[in-house]
Amino acid sequence: MYLSETNTQESSDDSLNRESNFSDCTGAKPKFKFPPPPRLSRSANNSYCTSASDSSNSGIYNRSFITKKKRHRICLERKLPPLGIYWDIENCSVPKGKCARDVVQRIREVFLQNYRESEFVVVCDVKKENRRIIQELHDSQVNLIHVSSMSKNAADEKLRQSLRRFAELHPPPSGIVLISGDINFAADLSDLRYKKKIRVILVHQVKNVASALILCANEHHSFMELLKDLPEYTVKVYSHTPSILTLTNLPINYNYKKLRRRLLALIENCGGKILHINTEEGTANIRYENFNSAFRT
Repeated sequence: MYLSETNTQESSDDSLNRESNFSDCTGAKPKFKFPPPPRLSRSANNSYCTSASDSSNSGIYNRSFITKKKRHRICLERKLPPLGIYWDIENCSVPKGKCARDVVQRIREVFLQNYRESEFVVVCDVKKENRRIIQELHDSQVNLIHVSSMSKNAADEKLRQSLRRFAELHPPPSGIVLISGDINFAADLSDLRYKKKIRVILVHQVKNVASALILCANEHHSFMELLKDLPEYTVKVYSHTPSILTLTNLPINYNYKKLRRRLLALIENCGGKILHINTEEGTANIRYENFNSAFRT
């Protein structure tokens, strides 16, 4: 009996060792059942959701509304078709007594109602054009391209090149505005209208404009009719009597050469000339051609 009990114990130990070895070899783990999560009542769940939504929506609603408005505005701007404006200022020059800034603004107000401006190109000889008009065009934020007036049809070739580039970059329903009455643009305008399906708007002088050029455009306008109600340009007349400006509160007993060099750097741009510098009192007298130059300093 004792031997049988020991044999049974040994056999049971061997079976346990075999099972443990088998589990180690196979990598199987004993199954463990996790207890189910506690159930929440509907009232508690609803109260939690409503409290969370109220706290989050109160701060996010305004920001989300503002961002949606901005996105909507940006989408509307992107949906507007592009419009290129090209001005041959030698053919349609700025009328006498008018301001170039007002002319550019009127063109934008008339033709950019249903379009967005892609580019505004003005081609001219900068050296021969009036300096006041060139400065006003710079102030109007247009692309001013200089071409030499010595070469024949240089401005027309530059504008035709710009028209072709615009047609390649912007498919229909884009549009172009050509401010010129030159017959050399007839072939390009015809291709843009009938082959590229781009809307062509022609602005021209009433005199000496070919009917073949007008037929190539979807619509045409008179240059002088667009600008007839613009205000007259008022020229500011300044007196040419010289003005003397006295500077005070300068450093006392300062190096004369350094002080003079510094004053020249400040007043030379406005046409001032140093008459006298008193280093002991810290004053200086500057002479200008007129009061406007002295006031600018």
